[in-house]
Amino acid sequence: MSYLGDQLINGLSLGGIYALIGLGFAMVYGVLRFLNFAHSEVFMVGTFVAYFSLLGLLPLLPGWPLLVTVAALGLAGLGAALLAVLIERLAYRALRGQPKVTALLTAIGISILLQNLSIHWLSAHTRGFPRVDLPVPPRLFAVLVLLFSYAVLDWLIYRTDAGTRMRAVAEDPETVELMGLNPARYVVVAFFVGGLFAGVAGITWGLVYGTVHPQMGFYPGLKAFIIAVVGGVGHLKGTFLVGIALGVIEALFAGYLPAELSGYRESLVFTLLLGVLIWKPAGVFGSGEPPKV
Repeated sequence: MSYLGDQLINGLSLGGIYALIGLGFAMVYGVLRFLNFAHSEVFMVGTFVAYFSLLGLLPLLPGWPLLVTVAALGLAGLGAALLAVLIERLAYRALRGQPKVTALLTAIGISILLQNLSIHWLSAHTRGFPRVDLPVPPRLFAVLVLLFSYAVLDWLIYRTDAGTRMRAVAEDPETVELMGLNPARYVVVAFFVGGLFAGVAGITWGLVYGTVHPQMGFYPGLKAFIIAVVGGVGHLKGTFLVGIALGVIEALFAGYLPAELSGYRESLVFTLLLGVLIWKPAGVFGSGEPPKV
């Protein structure tokens, strides 16, 4: 494969991870209208679930690396999804109807709490992610997982009754309640699905970059939050496309910037995103109207 092709695969895999995390931000914002900053730590916990799952399963099934990886992917997604639902139940549900800044500060507090609990229980040092002999390179595997995950999300949101009701809750929760539906149930679904994708992003991150540690969620989570804003907060397709674009841009910057500018890569990326928001304050796909999932 050419050098450009390698960089594009690198960008697609990185952008896919950003997109999967960003979709969790977008899902929750679509139904609750606040940004769940604890989502970064849901991603981190999902990565650790994948790490321990692979450590346990690889010795039991040494000749089945793909099966083990799929099982670990499912466990990581389920673990992260259950954590997201637990956070919603114990912290956010009591804050319904309160000022948005209250929920925002609560989310930041939960993020710090989860980070410190992970450091206390697992230590702060970086661990090497288990190596798995997949039939395709890890970055290509990440791209395939991304495409499959987004296809499942699109089917769930736009082609099922549950997705239709979730979109209705995002559009007008009061009317939905008058029609006899319980909006809280679909809020839980949004947290579950968002957490599921964060867990999937976690195992792909581990397979591609080979490390896991308790503070790993900060930068991917920050960039996922930014792509959710640039895509149009609450706009799932916009989040997906901007996430892919950001990953590709980062990979091309890394591959083609002169050596003397390599240290400015992050600054250039954030400057580009800032320029997009100045041009389109509501996001690339935003309309300025209430966001819709």
